[in-house]
Order: sequence, then structure tokens, then C-alpha cells
Amino acid sequence: MKCVEDPAEKYFSSKVTRRDRAVFEAGIAIGTAVHQFVGTPLKSLEDVKVLEEFIKRSLMAQPCREHVEVKISAEFPKRPPPYDYTTLRPEHLDLTVVVNYKGSRVKARLKYIPKLGYTLGYIEDLEEEP
Repeated sequence: MKCVEDPAEKYFSSKVTRRDRAVFEAGIAIGTAVHQFVGTPLKSLEDVKVLEEFIKRSLMAQPCREHVEVKISAEFPKRPPPYDYTTLRPEHLDLTVVVNYKGSRVKARLKYIPKLGYTLGYIEDLEEEP
């Protein structure tokens, strides 16, 4: 959903542009995904699908979110019950979030980058309406 009216705008510095605010909101979404959900126990592919949908819904509930995609690629250990589960780690997440703040659209991504050995949050694209 494109944010047109923003009652919180008056609390931000007048130096903050529409683009700055869109990037800020995208960062909040990525931070939420990592810091809220990492550590969640997962026992099955059904759990993965439920968590993907829940993360998507929770991020879409935040202001100015236009689109969210969540993919989790967890591997399940071959251990006997009751210890046959894993927990969500940052490298399991592949997340895309699109924020539209008053016509400034940011596409941000959270993805494990093997070359860096790190799950990186980054801006994949920026667009601005005049």
C-alpha cells in the first residue's frame, strides 16, 4: 500500500526526504524479520510454509508495505524424536520487501551471500515518482 498521508511525518526531521523515509521503512521490515523470527523452532516443511506466511503477514501489517515475499530454506536434522527439529537462522531467510512512501519505492532484500558468509540486508532497487 502506498503511503499518502502520514500522521507521524511531523516527528521526522524536515531534512528527511521521501526516499530517506522509504529506505528507513524497508530497514525496519528487514530488521523485524531477522530479530523477531530467528530462533523459531521448525519441525516440518508445513512449519516452514506457516512461518513464511506469518512473516509475510506481519511485515505487510507495517506502514507503507506494497509487497513482501518470504522464502525459508531450512534443513532438518536426522535425529530421533523429540530432538528432530531445527531453528530458523538468518541464512535460511530470503526476503524481499517493497515499500512505497509517497511515491518513493524501495525494493529491499535480505539474503544469505555465500561469498560474504553473511546474511545481508540491502537495497535492490529505488524508484521515485516526480
